[in-house]
Formats: sequence, structure tokens, C-alpha cells
Amino acid sequence: MSTTLDSLPESPWHWRLAGVTDPATALARGEAQLALSAGEMGFPAGQRPLAFTVPFTTNWEETTLSIARDVQANGHAYATVESWDAMIPERKALLVEGWHPTDPDYPFQQPYGLQADAAWSPAAEWLAPYLAPAVSNGGLAHVAAVGDIMLSRTLGEAINNGRLAYPFAEVAPLLQAADIAVGNLECALGDGGVPAEKAYTFLAPPAGAQALAMAGFDVITLANNHAMDYGPGTLRQGLDLLLAQGIAPIGAGIDADAAYAPAIREANGLTLAFLGYVNVPVEGRSPFFDTATWTATAESPGLAWGDPGRVAADVAAAQALADHVIVVLHGGYEYVLPPSQEQLDIAHAAIDAGAALVIGHHAHILQGVEFYNGGVIVYGLGNFAFTISGPPETAILNAWLDETGVRQINFIPAVIQTSGQPRLATTEEAPLILDQIYRLTNSLNPR
Repeated sequence: MSTTLDSLPESPWHWRLAGVTDPATALARGEAQLALSAGEMGFPAGQRPLAFTVPFTTNWEETTLSIARDVQANGHAYATVESWDAMIPERKALLVEGWHPTDPDYPFQQPYGLQADAAWSPAAEWLAPYLAPAVSNGGLAHVAAVGDIMLSRTLGEAINNGRLAYPFAEVAPLLQAADIAVGNLECALGDGGVPAEKAYTFLAPPAGAQALAMAGFDVITLANNHAMDYGPGTLRQGLDLLLAQGIAPIGAGIDADAAYAPAIREANGLTLAFLGYVNVPVEGRSPFFDTATWTATAESPGLAWGDPGRVAADVAAAQALADHVIVVLHGGYEYVLPPSQEQLDIAHAAIDAGAALVIGHHAHILQGVEFYNGGVIVYGLGNFAFTISGPPETAILNAWLDETGVRQINFIPAVIQTSGQPRLATTEEAPLILDQIYRLTNSLNPR
């Protein structure tokens, strides 16, 4: 397939771009007039990181410059050196002295050069500077995601006292660094309504929407078992509050069409569609409550219920609007490590229908990752900002997507403090949190 490079300003030449496995050979054979390839031959045309990669569940996260240079020069029994843009999510890139391949100061870069024969050398010299930004940076979207956010109780008090930055103060830079940050708001948002007849009801103050925006969130799912704790009127208010802050709500709406509609976001030339769903068991604490009764209808506000068939149909439709579809699912059983059959069925249906990534939560604990049919399923991110008695371990998911799908994921371990505020894990805590994710991931991906 070829395409015309129409975006180049005042070009005296007409271009067609053809992808081949060996550009230099195509140039030598006269099959091309210019060849962009890895190496320093020709005019400088950008660079791409070289990643030092190991299997995703390896308990090895970071290396030194000297070890990385040795691996590059002499090879390694376990680590490999590969182009960052050729990675697959089943492998992860080691940090080098704390640098990730996406960091500007990352020290290992593969230069690219634009070669041409003598007749076309002026064209290559003119074109190379325009190619360099696309070669180095183009077509990569960074999504950060977290689990359950509950801005009532202690965190709600902080917000009411004017401390809007407090809930996410320790982690906000990591969310803001992503192109798109996603979270699950596990509470109603507003200042009115009547609490539902259920064991626990949560209401965050209206300024909670501003706190989320300040932290860097771009997409918030409301498809969960607390979004309508204070009735449909408060749900409407919460939707309006989020939209006023530039945050796209998913998984809930003023009617079924709105609840099941995707949020569309663009990042670095990629368009991503986000869909939110809930499918949780009937709450077993008296009074018993069935979240499915909150499902949106054609005439009434509510939530997007996660039926596998409906999810598959929505994903297929959203593919016409975006390069990739990301499904956010609130499902499973609380404090149960393995994903439920409902989680498995919905997540698999989403990936089979074409979704690139499924992000899950509800269990209040971290669950594993499944690499399934070309997609990635993160079954449970646990709590994130939440005043609750329970395991404090959590993590921020980073996912990098390119035109082919998910290139890589990693987790930044964090700990929820007694106030509900998350902080980054210490060097002693982090390996234990990652080990849980890796052990559960291995059980989901038998060799």
C-alpha cells in the first residue's frame, strides 16, 4: 500500500511512500529513489530507542548503563536488545538508570538515515528534517489507568476544606505525563439526592470533579455499583460536573444511547475509543442490591451493563470511529484473586470483537494480566484513592499503543495510605506488589 505525503510544505517533488523490508536494497536495485533505514548512512532522519527487554513477568525491572552496554555488545542469556517500536506486550523494557525508552534523555538510540542516489540527493537532504519528528515520535499514544476512586469519607472532607489537590498529590505527575489518563469514580458526584437502599452509599462533593481534572484525568468511567448511590438526578449532576471540567464520562448517561456511547480521544495521531461497562454480582450484604437495576434505558438515565454480546457489538461499532478501542470493565467478586467467569467472558468478547485493551476493577485487590488473541486484558487494578479497610497495595497501569495495538504495558506500584491518598511504593514495597501481579499473570497465561 502506498500513500501520498501531502503534508510536506512547498515540496518541489511528488512523493509516494512504500514500505519494504530492506529499503537499502530497494534503492540499489532502482526500485526506489530514496531509502529510510536504520543506521547512519545518508542524511540524519531521526532516531528510535533501543529497548533492553525481558519477559513481562520477570522480576527484573531496571538495569545500569554499564550492564546495558555489555548486553548490547555481547548479548545476554535472558535479555534481548530490540527496537522499541518492534516490541510486543508479552515483553517489557527494562529501565536504564531510571530512564524508560519514551524518556527524552534515554541513552540508547538507533539513528535513521535517508539515502539516495546522486540524482535524488537534493530531495533527500530537503526531506530528511521533515521525516525526523515522525520517525522519532509519531504514532504512539500513552494511556495511564487506575482502579477505584472514592472521593467521599476522608478524601471528600479534604476536598470540602479546599484541598482539591490532596487526593492525588503524590501521584498526579504520573497521570499528567500520560496522553490520556483513565479512572473509575466509585461514588456519586454532587450535592443532593436520596441514598439508595443498600449497605454502602458514597457521595463525593461537586468539587471532586475539579480534583480529578487537576490530577490529570481525561476519561472517567461511572459504570460501577456506586455511581447511582444518590439517584438519577445526582448521576445527571455528576455527568455535567465532569463534562464542565473537560473529562469524558463513559459507562453512564442520561439514556441508554449515552451510557453505551464511546468517548473519543486523540493522541499523537492515534484515535482511541473508550467504552465503560459494569457487571457485578448482587451485593450480599443486607439489604441486598442488584446493580443491574440501574441499567440505562431509552427513557431513563443509568449505567451500561456488561453483557458479552452487547460489548462485542459496541466494540465493533466503535472501531469505525477510532484506530483502537479500549474497554473499561467493573466486574468480578470482591477480594477474589482469579477473575470471575463473567469477567473472562466479557473481556474475551471485547478482544475477539477487536478491542486492543481491557482495563478492569471492582475486586478491591490487584489481579493479573492475560495476553489474549492479540489484545491485553488487565483484570483488576484494585483500589486507588479510597478510604477503606483492605489491602493497601495498588498500581498505575501504563499502556503504550501504536498503529498495530498495545506495544507495551508496565505497572508503577503504589500504596494507599490510611487517609485514602495513594503514594508511590518504596523500594522495599514495590517488588512485592509487582510479584503479586506477575504470579497472577503467569496463572492466566499457561505455557
